[in-house]
Formats: sequence, C-alpha cells, structure tokens
Amino acid sequence: MLGEDKQLSIVRALTVTDPSPDPDSDELVRYVARVCNAPVAVLALVGRSRLWFKSRLGLEVSEIPKFPLPHDIETIEDPARDPRGAGHPLLALVPGARFLAVAPLREGQTEVGILAVLDRKARTLAADQADALRAGATQALALLKLRRRLRLLEALLEASPDRFFAFDARGRYIYASERGARAMGLESAQMLGRTLQELEWDPSYTEEFYGMLRQALTTGRLIEDAHAVSTPGGVVHHEYALAPLRGQHGDIEGVAVTARDVTPRVAAESERRAALETAQQAVRQRDDVLAVVSHDLRNMLNVFRLTGESLRTELPDDAGVARDFVARLERQADSMSRLVDDLVDVTRIDAGSLRLSRAGCDAGVLVQDALAAVQPLARQKRLALDAHAPERGVLVHCDRHRVLQVFANVLGNAVKFTEKGEVRLDVSVDEREVCFSISDTGAGISPEHLPHLFERYWQASEGERSGAGLGLYIARRIIEAHGGRIWAESSRGKGTRVSFTLVRARRPP
Repeated sequence: MLGEDKQLSIVRALTVTDPSPDPDSDELVRYVARVCNAPVAVLALVGRSRLWFKSRLGLEVSEIPKFPLPHDIETIEDPARDPRGAGHPLLALVPGARFLAVAPLREGQTEVGILAVLDRKARTLAADQADALRAGATQALALLKLRRRLRLLEALLEASPDRFFAFDARGRYIYASERGARAMGLESAQMLGRTLQELEWDPSYTEEFYGMLRQALTTGRLIEDAHAVSTPGGVVHHEYALAPLRGQHGDIEGVAVTARDVTPRVAAESERRAALETAQQAVRQRDDVLAVVSHDLRNMLNVFRLTGESLRTELPDDAGVARDFVARLERQADSMSRLVDDLVDVTRIDAGSLRLSRAGCDAGVLVQDALAAVQPLARQKRLALDAHAPERGVLVHCDRHRVLQVFANVLGNAVKFTEKGEVRLDVSVDEREVCFSISDTGAGISPEHLPHLFERYWQASEGERSGAGLGLYIARRIIEAHGGRIWAESSRGKGTRVSFTLVRARRPP
C-alpha cells in the first residue's frame, strides 16, 4: 500500500487540484446524473484528510471528510436496511437521502477520487446505469489527467523564452502563447481566428512567412528561417521553426511555429567576429614584423659566420688563440641562428600555419641521418652513440625535414646534458606505429620538473637542463601534428628517456 504522502503527490501529478470551474467536468457530472436518473451527483478528488468536490450537482458544500474508497461500484440502496449507510459522509450531505452509488477513480494503486450519484428514494441501480457510472468515472479521470497535462504544457510554454504559435491550414491562428502575444503587443485571445494580414504585423515579412507556412503544410517537413526586424530600440533578430501539425490519422491539419529572439546571440557573434578579425590582424602584423626581423637577423648572422670563416682561413698556422676566438664566434652565430629558427617555428605553430610535407620515409634511414648530425658533438665529448634500428623497409608517414628537427632537439639535448656514458636510440615497430626512444646516462630531471618538460619557454632550475625552452615544445607540436605522441621518463641521477611515435606508412603497391 502506498503511503499517504506518496499517494497525494501522485494525485497532484495526475490531476488538476485547484477548485476552479471546469465546464467539461460539470457537463460529465450532469450527464451521469441524467443517465442514472439521480437528482444529486458529485465528482470529488482525494486530499490529505478530506474529499473536495471538483464538480457537483444538487449540492452547495465543497468538501467532506475522507472515507475508504471502494474497489468497484458500491451501492447503498436503502440506508435503513444497510448498515453501511449509517453515518456515511455522502448520505449525510443530502437531507432524506435514501440511495447512493459510488464509482472510484483509480490510477493503478493510487486512489484519485470518486464519482457518485444520490437519490432521496430507495432504489436499485440498473445494469446500464452502473455501466454509465463506471464509464463516467473512467472519463472523469482521463479528463482530469488531460487538464493537468494541458496546464503543465501551458506553464512550460510560458516559462520558455521562446514564443509559440499554431496556425490552421488556412493560415489563421489557433494558438498563441501569452509571451508570444505580448511580444506582438496583443492579447492571445485577440489573435485566435485571425491572420497575420488582419493583425497588420510586419507586412514586409508576411508574404515570405506564409510561403514557409504553405511549404510546411504541403511537404510535411520542418522549415527554418531567420529574420531581422527594425524597431525603435534597434534591430531585433528572430529564428523561426515551422513544424507540421498532424491529426489523429496522420493528416496535416496545421503548423506549429516556434519563434526565438536571438538578438543577444547575434550581437555576441558579431562582437566575436570583430575581436577575431582584430586578433588576426594583430597576428598578421606580428608575423610581418617577425619575418622582417628574422630576415635581417639571419643576414647579420651570415655576415658573422662568413667573416669568421674568412678569418680562420686567413690566419697563420701559429695563431691558435685567434682561431679559438673565431671558432667561438662561429658557434655563437650558429646558436643565434637556431634560436631565430625556433622563434619563427613557434610563431607558425601558434598561428596554426606550420606546414608539413608528408611522404613515406624509411625509419632506419631517419635514424642514421639523425645520429650523423650529432656524431661530431658526441665524439668531442667522448660519448658512445648506440642505435637499435629496424632493417630497411619500415616506412613512417612524415615530413622528413621536421622529424629530423625533432631528432636534432631530442638527441642534441641528450648529448648536450650527458657528461659521460652513452646516448642510445632504440626503435620498436608495431602494426600501426613506430616508436623512437632516446636514452642518456646524464644527471636526469627532477620529478617535479618532468611534467613541464614540453611546455613553451619552460626551463629547469639552475644545474638542470636549460636553454630558451623552445626545442622540446617545438618537438611536441611537430609530433602531435603528425598524429603521434611524445613523452619523457627520468629521475635524478639515472638519466632520461624521451620517446615519440610516428604513424606507419602503407607500402606502395
């Protein structure tokens, strides 16, 4: 058995629980009274401690104490002979009442209310009258539930910021939400049965609107449109959705229209586009300045480099100190040139303009070329370079120049920050991708620094890996642009391992 609170909540969810007049319920009660030949009839709903009357005939009171509801039609044909009649709250309402028939309103296990007829003479309830009373109770429950759903629907429609309308097949209003009517400066009742032309609303749009209405009626499809209206307060933007209304047998009988005011959204989108254009213009200006500056810097660095080469060539063999200064000058020029290239790459990456020219590249050849580039520095530091590469024929789909740039950054760091031991490059191959791993025997990286290793401009603290903080960031973005992954494993005193993947290329047929 359901608890009282739960029962009441279900009743309120199923029915309209206010005492406002309901002509349809009144008509149903009169019909049942007429069929049952009874002068008094009542439709009552369950409350917490009482039954309150939704509709009544031949009574003035509005409620009675609650009593147990029967499971089916219950009749008291003569209270003088039936002990159930003594003190029955319904019989007590009608002076001289001698007859009572009650039909329950139930929804599953929930007691919703009753439909009852009373008479001042003792009598029996004929079979056809019992059927009418039972059917009336069923219809009363259905009517109450329908009223409740309509009230909920109306409340939801009015709570929505959208505006709702419905037209019949002739283009006349058959529904207008209060919010929609107010937006047009009207009352909803004024709009029913009238056309847009009769309401003289936005004549410039009326013909186009009725064209969409006819399209929805004839095609049965959802029709959408956007329209701007000039008002004294400025331009107002609306979006419309016109959906066909179908009858019981699927025939299109009208069109439901939803109108949405999207003026704030349009304004926000306009502001966003303006801000985007401003930002893009600023990026273009920055790129132009960077192109000029990088070009001029490269020219100056080339002068340094060429001058250094000329000095080294012209110096006598015994000018060892001078040659060292020239070599230092050349190394600094090379470092500055790489820094300029990195800054240009970062700018391209951030602007989304980094271009990749992909082709099938042999993984083994990539490894050989990458090792050859760092071999002079490794030899100078007396470090062993070891590689475990696949045999020829394993292809990766990549931009060769950009991937060698990744190798240069990762391998270069491994050699640069390893003072003794070795740097090793291992390659593993699976069905989908190839993984390249560079390990060193350097000092390693502290655990708190490892998550930041591939961030832009990030540098470790004094004594750990340092620099402009661009190389590994560029490497990460290049690998991600290839659809791969890059990560690092390290701990202090145990070296570092940086790995990245590239997608395998299909062999040409």
